[in-house]
Amino acid sequence: MKQLILFCCLYFLYSSNTVLAHTDNYERSYYGIDIGKEDFNEIGGGYSKDNFKVYYRGKAIQDASSSSFKYLGGGYAKDNWHVFYRGTLVKDASASSFEYLKNGHAKDTWKTFYRGKPVKGIASSSVSDLGGEYSKDSFKVYYRGKAIQDASSSSFKHLGGGYAKDNWHVFYRGILVKNASASSFKYMGSSYAKDSWHVFYRETLIKDASASSFEYLKNGYAKDTWHQYYKGGVIQE
Repeated sequence: MKQLILFCCLYFLYSSNTVLAHTDNYERSYYGIDIGKEDFNEIGGGYSKDNFKVYYRGKAIQDASSSSFKYLGGGYAKDNWHVFYRGTLVKDASASSFEYLKNGHAKDTWKTFYRGKPVKGIASSSVSDLGGEYSKDSFKVYYRGKAIQDASSSSFKHLGGGYAKDNWHVFYRGILVKNASASSFKYMGSSYAKDSWHVFYRETLIKDASASSFEYLKNGYAKDTWHQYYKGGVIQE
């Protein structure tokens, strides 16, 4: 009986050590990469590297040079010869002059990029990120890399919540907001906005809402003198 008990104890100790060793090896590996290696470094944005290879989310990046590889921000990275966006090669990008701007925008000496893809027609020498996925150069305005028709670059500004305007027009996520007066238009919060005469939820006019008394409350709620609203719709009593 004593021998049986001794055998069971030894078996339990052996099994426990085997599981711990397996767990330790698993924790030290990341998709087959030994992250316990002294030369392994996580460099941000899902990128990592050792002395020989570069990885994005655990998968080796072909043709990336570990010695010169660096993370730029927003999913972009580069080495001395190539540019990458989320681990994928950005074709025709010049690594030597490539720089990340913000909100998915980047540029080199000749081109501008949005989320790793070149934006046609935008001048990289004068491009600027405005926030809210809007950008502009000296001549045009863009939303998510697509030119906004009839938008004036010189007076264009981002208001917040997807809204933007120039001296003559108002836009919501790059779409013209009809019947909106740019001179008095202002963003209120939670997709609500108004001018001196109208109230809007996103790009849609809220019919019969009183602009003079309209106020945004919180969490999608708003009110004027006669009605209460939730996400642009009238709350029925």
